[in-house]
Amino acid sequence: MKKAITAGALLLSSAIATHVHAQNTTAEQATIQSLQERIEALEAEVDTKINLLADAVDEQHKQQKTSKVNIGGYGELHYNALSQNDTDIRELDFHRFVLFFGYEFNDRARFVSELEVEHVIASAGNRGAVELEQAYIEIDLRERMRLQTGVLLMPIGIMNETHEPPTFYGTERPIIETTIIPTTWYSAGINFSHRLQNGLRYDVMLSEGLKTEDPNSTTNAEPFNLKKGKQKGSFADAYDLAITGRVAYTGINGLELAMYAQYQPDLDQSAEISYADAATFIGGHAIYQFGNFTTRALYGRWDLDGDAAETAGQAVQDGGYLELGWRPLEHWGFFARQSAWSQIENIDATQTDIGINYWPHENIVFKADYQVQNDDAGNTDGFNLGMGYQF
Repeated sequence: MKKAITAGALLLSSAIATHVHAQNTTAEQATIQSLQERIEALEAEVDTKINLLADAVDEQHKQQKTSKVNIGGYGELHYNALSQNDTDIRELDFHRFVLFFGYEFNDRARFVSELEVEHVIASAGNRGAVELEQAYIEIDLRERMRLQTGVLLMPIGIMNETHEPPTFYGTERPIIETTIIPTTWYSAGINFSHRLQNGLRYDVMLSEGLKTEDPNSTTNAEPFNLKKGKQKGSFADAYDLAITGRVAYTGINGLELAMYAQYQPDLDQSAEISYADAATFIGGHAIYQFGNFTTRALYGRWDLDGDAAETAGQAVQDGGYLELGWRPLEHWGFFARQSAWSQIENIDATQTDIGINYWPHENIVFKADYQVQNDDAGNTDGFNLGMGYQF
């Protein structure tokens, strides 16, 4: 009897275990099935997001490849508080508003332009001006070899090609590069540029020349004023073209050396008997940055041939400046600049500038500086404040 009971108990226990095992197996299978479904759902969601991301990246890349228009610009506001021979000058002027437009035809050809409004309002009763300072086609002939034709900035000086306000010290541009080098100096012509692998670059440009007015004219008070001789590609007389050349070296980190020259056969650009003869310009500059310090030095000289220029005392016009900049902090910089120039014989002008720049952003700058001139320069002393930007 006991054996029968024991056998029955074993059978019952086995049946219960089998039932429990079946239930556990069913639960595990249900759990596994649920997990599998969740994994598949997550995989589908991830795939969808990856596909969307890939589509967005492809679209952005496509837009970048097809976006051929480039836009930029710069501007500057000046406040001048000066005294000239005991006469106070207080002037607030939005000096320049400039827009850049460019277009990429393909990997080898592009269009570049720069449109500028000076002094806010340009009209017959205001001193403002609207100028097309650049408008040219640039073609890559070979690697590092380019041809440019149209209205071009002259390859002369430090400031003439790079003059956006955040790139230099002082509210106003260095006076040597607005008198001896008539920055911003642009002309209609053609330029060939070649950059070598050793840091050398050279440019050769053929363009319209300067045109000064007849010193015998009763309406002309400033004969051989080279700054006023810029023709700016507007109905420019081109009987005698000017040739300009530059050689620059940037093969050492922090160093830039450049020499440039221009020759034009006739300053009056006339097919008739000339009152002016040839003009030759020779100049050069050096820029060296070491640590927080930057030094700039520039010199330029004009030699004007002919008796008329000699009689006017303007056969030789030259000048130069030395600048030391110190930027101890990311956003703050200080500078001092000494300039000396002569545009008329026995008139030796000098100007001393000291000041500070503050860059809240690398493309925004606030400036303050103080200037002192000698009598030959006009004896204009005082301080200047400026705001500038580029984008």
